[in-house]
Amino acid sequence: MRQRRLTTALLVLLLPGGKPAAAAPAPTAMAAPGLVRLAATRADLPSGACDKTEDGFTAFLNAIVTDPALRAAYSAPQIAERDLNDPARPVARPVEPFRLTLIDYMWSYDEPGRDPGKLARVELSFTLDGDRMRLGLVRAKFSPEGNLIRTFGAPEAYVFEHRQGCWRLVEHLR
Repeated sequence: MRQRRLTTALLVLLLPGGKPAAAAPAPTAMAAPGLVRLAATRADLPSGACDKTEDGFTAFLNAIVTDPALRAAYSAPQIAERDLNDPARPVARPVEPFRLTLIDYMWSYDEPGRDPGKLARVELSFTLDGDRMRLGLVRAKFSPEGNLIRTFGAPEAYVFEHRQGCWRLVEHLR
């Protein structure tokens, strides 16, 4: 009987749109909190979003930018604030909200309270180094054809680490 319940529970979890039963056991104290949180939301990510490649990271980034709950699930509990020019150096400053957003399929610099139509677009750069992906961003002006004209403002970066089989936001550099 116990074997049948375990098989049924696994099938429910593996089926598309499957949800764990209401009586599913709570995570044990031995489970790592991040692992439980990632396992619960991994199904919401597109296929390949956890791959340790630039394409996988791009799919992951699109998902977390458009869904604040996914972004929270795939962020470290405490995102380290560090110096952009010397990332090894922690910096004491207030934590800012995540600044990257998509407006009309274009990457933009999110400024809470500002009209989305007036947000500056951003130029992005990706640097994969082992288990870390550095996402650089700087506000930019583009031509109507989408060509970069110039950048302005201070550059920033977000650092993601590939942990427990997926990406996780761990640092903000500015």
